[in-house]
Amino acid sequence: MKEKSKYILRNQKDFVRVYNRGKSKGSRYTVILYRKNNLGFTRIAFVSSKKVGNSVKRNRARRLMRESYRSFSDSLLSGYDIIFVARNTINECKEQDVHKSILKAVRSCGLIQDKTSGTEK
Repeated sequence: MKEKSKYILRNQKDFVRVYNRGKSKGSRYTVILYRKNNLGFTRIAFVSSKKVGNSVKRNRARRLMRESYRSFSDSLLSGYDIIFVARNTINECKEQDVHKSILKAVRSCGLIQDKTSGTEK
């Protein structure tokens, strides 16, 4: 369990660093904030604010983003801190919509490797 926890972004200073000095890319249902972390691995976080809704809606939003992330996590570049922030539009959508939206945004950020050639896409 300890091994898994090093891939999760937890410290306030790390969040502030990504928010202040990182880059961002918005999609219909989420905003992706990212920054190089000079580590050999990628750390991630899933955030949904009270603007998304009550606790049930916020938890659903985080679950949708987490499930979408699992599908492409193997092809993600290493060495980044990435924060996935839910928008309130995520409440009216299905899992496939969130997956397409996040995947498109992550590709446009250049955070996914092309599996065939091993280079950035």
